[in-house]
Amino acid sequence: MLRTKHFLISILTVMSLMVAVSASAFAQQMNNDAGWIPVDEIALGGIVLGMTQDDVASIYGQPSAVIDHGVNMEKGVPCSTWKYGETFSLYLANGYVDSVDTNADNGIQTPAGIHVGSPVSDVWEAYGEPWMQRGESCWYHASKGCLFITVRNHKVVDVCIAYGND
Repeated sequence: MLRTKHFLISILTVMSLMVAVSASAFAQQMNNDAGWIPVDEIALGGIVLGMTQDDVASIYGQPSAVIDHGVNMEKGVPCSTWKYGETFSLYLANGYVDSVDTNADNGIQTPAGIHVGSPVSDVWEAYGEPWMQRGESCWYHASKGCLFITVRNHKVVDVCIAYGND
């Protein structure tokens, strides 16, 4: 009985170590020396972080839908999502752009021309090695904000800019 108990404890210890090693392997996919891009590349469809909702409306008009999120507990300010159809949206905090996302080839692109449908080789050519990579998804950062590009089957399927841990 005592041997069985020790055996089970050993198995659980090995399994815990395997989980820790897997988490460590993911963390090693972060390359703090890579993935830095110019701050002017943290833009999507002509929208930059910190832009006012009035500036957004002057470019795209009024949104097709507005989702009011109330006061964000972390930010302490009123927040909302502006949607332009089902494929382009902006998250606003206190009337300023906090993030922008597109998930369809709808003409919205980064200043370097990366858009939904771009091959991943174009992403690497435009921005180089990512700061963090998970599978085929690439994360880049600048002195103000991050660019997140999600890839499936070697094609971009989502592009997002947001404030982040930069």
